[in-house]
Amino acid sequence: MLIETDGGARLEIDQINQQAWDLRVSDSNKAFALGKKALSLSENIIYIKGKAEALRTLGLCHVRLSQNHESQACFEQAFELFDALNDTGGKGYVYTGFGIVQRNLGNYKSALQLFFKSLELIQETKYAEVEPLVYYHLGITYKYIGNLEQALEYTLKSLAASEKANRLMGIVEAYTLNTLGTLYDELGDFPHALTYYDRGLAIRKEIGDKWGEAGSLDNIGNVYLKKGDHQRATEFCGQSLAIARDSGDKKGEANSLFHLAVIGYAQNNYAAAVDAAKRILSIREEIGDKKGQAEIYLCMADWKFAESEKEQTEQRLKFLDRALALAKETGAQDNLLNAHLGFYRLFKQEREFENALVHLEKSNRLEKEIHSKAYNNKILNLEITHEAEQSKKEAEIYRLRNVELVSLYEESKKQKEELQTAFTNLRSTQAQLIQSEKMASLGELTAGIAHEIQNPLNFVNNFSEVSNELIDEMTEQLAIGNMQQAIGLAGNVKQNLEKINHHGKRADAIVKGMLQHSMAGSGQKELTDINALAGEILRLSYHGLRAKDKFFNAKLETDFDPSCGKIDIIPQDIGRALLNLINNAFYFVNEKAKLRSTAGGYEPRVVVTTKKSGGKIEIKVGDNGNGIPQNIIDKIFQPFFTTKPTGQGTGLGLSLAYDIVKAHGGELKVETKEPEGSEFVIQLPATSNIP
Repeated sequence: MLIETDGGARLEIDQINQQAWDLRVSDSNKAFALGKKALSLSENIIYIKGKAEALRTLGLCHVRLSQNHESQACFEQAFELFDALNDTGGKGYVYTGFGIVQRNLGNYKSALQLFFKSLELIQETKYAEVEPLVYYHLGITYKYIGNLEQALEYTLKSLAASEKANRLMGIVEAYTLNTLGTLYDELGDFPHALTYYDRGLAIRKEIGDKWGEAGSLDNIGNVYLKKGDHQRATEFCGQSLAIARDSGDKKGEANSLFHLAVIGYAQNNYAAAVDAAKRILSIREEIGDKKGQAEIYLCMADWKFAESEKEQTEQRLKFLDRALALAKETGAQDNLLNAHLGFYRLFKQEREFENALVHLEKSNRLEKEIHSKAYNNKILNLEITHEAEQSKKEAEIYRLRNVELVSLYEESKKQKEELQTAFTNLRSTQAQLIQSEKMASLGELTAGIAHEIQNPLNFVNNFSEVSNELIDEMTEQLAIGNMQQAIGLAGNVKQNLEKINHHGKRADAIVKGMLQHSMAGSGQKELTDINALAGEILRLSYHGLRAKDKFFNAKLETDFDPSCGKIDIIPQDIGRALLNLINNAFYFVNEKAKLRSTAGGYEPRVVVTTKKSGGKIEIKVGDNGNGIPQNIIDKIFQPFFTTKPTGQGTGLGLSLAYDIVKAHGGELKVETKEPEGSEFVIQLPATSNIP
């Protein structure tokens, strides 16, 4: 029940809320204090609108302080209140807040969908001053997922909307201009980057945003640094440094100092560069930026400022050791890769070839992981962009339906046509999903094969490189007549060539043995060693998962009955069925491991066994996950049914496996017990069994 309140009290709360909202970016701490005051006053007089707006502002202030869970709680309360007030614009504001939180948590798909929902509500209410803000966040989110084309499109929309709103959103316009500058900077288009940086700087100066002003100046200085104009780079970065220090912006101070240090080193002012680097390390240690510390150590490892080669080597080792330790601590793969490459180059220069090989192999593995993740991210970005754009189109259709008055007949006719189209699209989508599931299985197998052959190929490459260096040394020894040393080096070369031959044959055997199960087959049955097939699929599934998540580990157990021999099957199809079952097992033990990561004592385990019994071949895939709830046990083989979160499963894996086994005249059953685990059992006829 709402209580009528004094108009003067409501007016005071509205003024406080407006002041807090205006300060939410330029002075978050003051906005936070004002928001808490407005919330307290609103609760005292039960002023719902005042409480909703205060909670909305507090939610955004929590975001600025990186307190995402607290922010989410404030937004949820604000949304309930705006909904009770039937305030569509207020709900639109809150959807933007929800989107920011999801983006901060790395849930980019959800963030985009929430921003599009916010845009839909705001456009309904004609809140022109908020539209630029939503476009800005859409642009930022697309930039985070690497879709620069969409990022540029929505950032330009934000700029146009800001100008149309007569600069009512000065802060948003400035940040939008800066984002445009960053996009052009990354694309190497420095003239456009400087144009937008300059425009953003002018607005930030006008509205008194010192923090933003320092950032713009540093961005401009960095562009001139890339262009090789050290004088202008020093000028702008120096101005940024002074403002950052005055405003207490430690991160901005470290960024400006870093660019000044690079400029100093490029101008042979080594002492100034080293002093700046030490100051940067101190600041980044103070604010807890360990990744930034590692980057400085890596940079210093490439600088030459010691008086002797021995001192230079000792300094480089010291910096690389520190960078490697910090990279391991933060898990930053780019820093890890650069640290190992730095060690490789240093040890190779010092002719410590064994140590050089160790770090070269580690860098090769990291580079493979990074490239694999980049490829997966590219696919994910396409998926996110597609789904978000679909959501936007659906939102636009919904909006048009609400603003256009149509007759009942026309509406009924339109709905009938849409239902017919939806039915057609559904059938098409089902076919596409089935094909996607098959291609996903192929991708899992390919990832495993790549992992299997990477190791011998690394040996081939590494021993080849070392052999070339040994031949150079042997040539030098022959030139001076040192036959004994030359003969010794020739022996080393011969050993390396034998190892190259050995690992080359190993890679050849792996490819021949595995590709028959990863490539699409003819669909014809052939006599297949079921034990060998099960072992290969288990290994490929495990390596495929490890390629996606390097922190995942599980104990693999096998018990293969030698009497199973060969049976008449389509190996590619049975391989896919096994892959789906084993992938599921790894997924569920991994989920259980995450939930029990703090408790300890749990070891993920997947068991694959075969057995010949009573004219049948049994293949069992078991795990010690949480098991399957009894209330869904009858649904798990139904198409499109899944218990996995959205985006992690189509619900077709078990359905396809079931159909494949049935097509072979067999059965697929499951036995489960919560929370101890599950066991899937494939039974195939052994009539064509050959020992």
